Amino acid sequence: MKRLSLSRPTQLLTAANIALTLIIMAELLLPAQPRVANAAATGDAGAALPDFGDTALAAVPVTQFVDMMERPLFFSNRRMPQPAVEQEQAAPTRPLSLKLEGIAISGGSRVAVLRNLNGNGLLQLTEGDSHDGWTLDALTSTSATFSRNGEQGTELLLDPVSGSRRR
Repeated sequence: MKRLSLSRPTQLLTAANIALTLIIMAELLLPAQPRVANAAATGDAGAALPDFGDTALAAVPVTQFVDMMERPLFFSNRRMPQPAVEQEQAAPTRPLSLKLEGIAISGGSRVAVLRNLNGNGLLQLTEGDSHDGWTLDALTSTSATFSRNGEQGTELLLDPVSGSRRR
């Protein structure tokens, strides 16, 4: 068998790694004792904690910090910034995204069949019903009129030849 020979620097690095591993294992398995306990046991007066008394540990009254709060250090004008006033913005208005597919008028009931262009689903609304903030105000045999928040209505027309269209 051929014996594996390592170069001199590799042998030194291997020995150093083994030594460090042994030291770390010794520290983990046998932790050092705290020095304060040893100093108290031997009577070493320099290592014992000094007695501060009650006055040194008393809380400082908050009234001493009033000037600091009125003139903070980290602002260029040494004044606290005023909170920003938020203006209430109106909700963005979404356009009417419906297509009039059909109208059913029978006796006293009137129903509009509408296609929701956002989800491609069908809706059936009667006069006074709402969808996405739009209210169906009036329904005739050829059109449906919608309004929102009392604004002027949007009229959807039923086109029997090529489907519905918006006017």
